Amino acid sequence: MRITKISDGSYSTLLGMNGGMVESPDGKQIIYARKADLEKSETEIFICSSDLTNHRKIFEVNCGNHNGPSATFITNSLVVFRDSIDNLPVFRIMDTDTGEVKYKICAKESHCAENGKYPFSVSEEFLDKNPDYPEINKCGIYILDVLSGKITLAATEDDILDMVRSHNLTPNEYTASVSHVQLNPSATAVMMRLGVKDCPVFGALGCIDLDTGKTHVIPDKPVHQLWFDDETYMATRQFNQGRHIEMETSYIARFSKDGEEIEVLGGISNHMDANKDRTLFTGDRCYPYFSPNVYLYRRGDKNPIATFEIPQDEYTTWKLQVHPNPSFSRDGKRLYFNRQLKSENGRYKTEAVFADISEFI
Repeated sequence: MRITKISDGSYSTLLGMNGGMVESPDGKQIIYARKADLEKSETEIFICSSDLTNHRKIFEVNCGNHNGPSATFITNSLVVFRDSIDNLPVFRIMDTDTGEVKYKICAKESHCAENGKYPFSVSEEFLDKNPDYPEINKCGIYILDVLSGKITLAATEDDILDMVRSHNLTPNEYTASVSHVQLNPSATAVMMRLGVKDCPVFGALGCIDLDTGKTHVIPDKPVHQLWFDDETYMATRQFNQGRHIEMETSYIARFSKDGEEIEVLGGISNHMDANKDRTLFTGDRCYPYFSPNVYLYRRGDKNPIATFEIPQDEYTTWKLQVHPNPSFSRDGKRLYFNRQLKSENGRYKTEAVFADISEFI
């Protein structure tokens, strides 16, 4: 299968988090990042047409390589991406038609928007850093309605700590500083990664039903979780036998909000995603001392139907934190991912690419 570079040059190109919205909802545009030097923070954000024409720079940010600027589409004209100001994360939501930055909020960005709602988390270091948004005055999880501008506090720091304790787990100093905040497709529940003393390797996965306030927690959670549907997750199950996290025993599965494994979805994985119909799944072999290949699976089969090989380069994968982060296109005909390589001058480089997988639909 042919692998196509989104943009070809002396620079590196990067896509965001696994399962991110690389394409606009109408499938006509792609968002990606360019870096002249992976060792530096200067990063340019570009948009192009899905046929790889009309490349245009829309903004410049400072960020690391892990998930790049987490750039993702919200609507056909609104995008969200991460920046850094005074060493604190900031996310911006921009109208790409006008170039206007509609929101700039100092907080920890989330995975993506659902139904025009974008969740984010605020911990102590962000307090008093958003004078334009006086409603952001407590630690916790907030939800921004990107069209109206209304910001709602979905869960306070005390709510998060009480949730952990009610499920017989012990908070640590980082518990309320949650990450990987994600709304379910109908935006009626929010999940988040939790640091707790009882789960030092994998952490815990929390969920709050926004209508009822009911909470759910999975100790020693599966990793790189995404919503499968409104009520269940899909994620990679990993195992640690006291020495290292195992690659060969990992697999993609579906889980209830309370951690019950419902079904196996695919094989070896770390970062994962699924197509819209939940018939195809993808995972990368992003583990130390292995080439971080990307695999394509049919639902329920641990044997890949396609393998996309990526050269092994421990420095780029782990020191520079460039991970494949596979993501499906809106129509499921493309599989996007980051592919590392060494450029002709011997410098480290990575390319944002896609594979045509329409033959498997």
